[in-house]
Amino acid sequence: MEYTSKILLRKLVISQIFDRLRLLQEIKQFPFAPEEEQNFLYGKLLLDPESDIRNGKIERDIDVLSDLLSSQIWIDFSDPGEQIVAQHYVNGTCGASAELFFHQLLLSTELARRIDLCATSAGHSSGHLLSALPRKVAWSISMSRRFFQNLAFEQVQTTLPNDGRRYSLIPQNKYAQMEMVLNVGYELKWPTMPQIEAKMMAESAGRAIQCRQWTMPSVTFLTGTVMPGPVASWMVLSCLLDCSYAYRMDLDGLKELRPQSGFQYLSSTYWYWQSIVGKVLGAMQGSKCVAGWIGPCISTPDLKRVEYVRIHHERAPERMRNKDTKTVAARSEPLGTPSGSYPVNNFHVVLPYSSTVDSIRVEKLALVPLNNIPGRNDPHIVEHKIAVHFAVNGRSIPVRLKYDVSFIAAAACWAGPHVLFYEYAYKQVQIDHLLHIAEWAERLSKKPIGERVSTEKVNGSDIDKVLVIEAYGAADNAVLARAWCAHLGLSAVVADIDRTCLACTIREAYAARVAVAIIFELQQFDDQERVSRASPCFAKG
Repeated sequence: MEYTSKILLRKLVISQIFDRLRLLQEIKQFPFAPEEEQNFLYGKLLLDPESDIRNGKIERDIDVLSDLLSSQIWIDFSDPGEQIVAQHYVNGTCGASAELFFHQLLLSTELARRIDLCATSAGHSSGHLLSALPRKVAWSISMSRRFFQNLAFEQVQTTLPNDGRRYSLIPQNKYAQMEMVLNVGYELKWPTMPQIEAKMMAESAGRAIQCRQWTMPSVTFLTGTVMPGPVASWMVLSCLLDCSYAYRMDLDGLKELRPQSGFQYLSSTYWYWQSIVGKVLGAMQGSKCVAGWIGPCISTPDLKRVEYVRIHHERAPERMRNKDTKTVAARSEPLGTPSGSYPVNNFHVVLPYSSTVDSIRVEKLALVPLNNIPGRNDPHIVEHKIAVHFAVNGRSIPVRLKYDVSFIAAAACWAGPHVLFYEYAYKQVQIDHLLHIAEWAERLSKKPIGERVSTEKVNGSDIDKVLVIEAYGAADNAVLARAWCAHLGLSAVVADIDRTCLACTIREAYAARVAVAIIFELQQFDDQERVSRASPCFAKG
C-alpha cells in the first residue's frame, strides 16, 4: 500500500463533521451510491494529490481508510482505559479531544459502510474482512457501530447570531440501560436500592443524559456505547455507586480492570468473577454472579465500610495443555480402555453417603496487607492475603486462599446414576473429614505433567485417583471444599448431585485432568430471602 502514504486528511471543522455524521445516520437505510460517496471521500474528507489513483474501487478505499486509521494520532479503543467513550466528547463538543474523536468516528463509519458493501457483494459476512484489519482499526469500527446504534444526532435550534448549526446527542436505548442497572442492583441485593430507584426516576424525566450527575463510565453505560469485553462490568458498578450519595468509592483502582479484586460496600463484599475470592464465596447461599460481579458475600472487619481491595494470589499448577483438548473423549470413555469384551464385573454403581454434615459455618474473612511483593516496584500498590475462617465442630479454622484455581461446572447427565469402569479410581470423603487430607496436592506435585504413572491408568491420563468431596447440606460446606482447593492449588470439577451422577462427575474430572470433584446440592432459597422488585415504569420522553 505505498500509495496510501501520499493521501492526506483534509482539515475539517467540527460542524462539517457533524453534518456528515447526521447525514450518514439518515441515509443508512438507502442504497450505497458509489459516485456520491467517492466524491465526498476524495473531495471533502481526503486529499489525493494524484488523481489517477482514484479508480472507483471500494477495495482501494478500504485500504486507504484502514491505513489512515492505523496512525498513532487516533484513539486506540482496544485499550480498556480508552473504552470509556463518553470521556472523549462529553466535556465539550468543540474541544480538541472531542474534535479528534468525532473525526475518527467519521472515518470509521465511512470504512464500515464500505466493508459492509464489499462483504455483501462477495456473499459473506463482514467479519471475514474485519479479521484482516489491524486490531486498532477493527476496534475503531466496533466503536462507531456501537455509537450509531445507541446515539442519534439532533440539530439544536438557536437564536444566537452567527452561532451556526449545533447538535445534541440523544441516547436511543437509555431506558433499557437504566432498567439493566436496576436489575443488576436487585440481583446483587445492593444495599442502597431506594436511592438508585429515585435517581433513575429523576433521570428518566428527560431524553438526554444529565451528564453532570454521573461519572464518565456511567454516562458511557447509560448511553449504550459499551465496547465488547470486561469493561461493562466496571461501568455497571460505576452506575450503582453514582446513585449512592452518602457512600462513594474511589474508582481509580477499578479502572485498571484487575481481575483479582473486589470491594466492601456497607455490610457486604462483592468480588470480580475472575477473583479466587469470588470463585470460593460464590457458593454461599444468596450469592449470585451478575454482570461480572459475585455477591453479596460475607463482610470483613479488616476493611472500611466502603473500600476497594486487591488480592494477592499465586498461579495454580496447570495440568491441562492445549493438545489435551483433543483427547478429552478418550480420557473419559465410559467403557474404559478399548477391549474386545467388557465383563459386567468391571463396572459398579457409585452412590453418595446417606448422611449430611451440618457442623460447618463460615465465620469471617481475614485480610492482611502485603507491602513488599517481589517484582513489584510501585509502593502505592497494596495487595492483601485473604483467608476464610470456618467454624468446624466448635473450632475456628482459617483457610488461606493462596492459589487462583479453577472450578469447572460438570455437564448434566441423563437417566443416572450410571455405572463406572473400575479403572477410574476415586476416593470419597465427607466434608467434615476434608481438613485431615493434606497429601493430595503433594502426591500430584511429585508426578510431572503429562507423565504416565503406569500403563494401567485409563487411556494414559496422569490422574491416577480423583478425590470426591461430598459437600451436601448447608452451602457453607461447598465453600469449605472450594477454599481447601484454593489453599492447596487444586482445581476441581463441581457438580450438582441432582443434575450429574457421581460416575459421570468422576469421568469428567479425568477428562479435565483435575484430581478433585466437589459434589454439592443446590439450595433453594426461601421466599423471604428473595428480593422484592419495584418495577419502575419510566416515562419515555
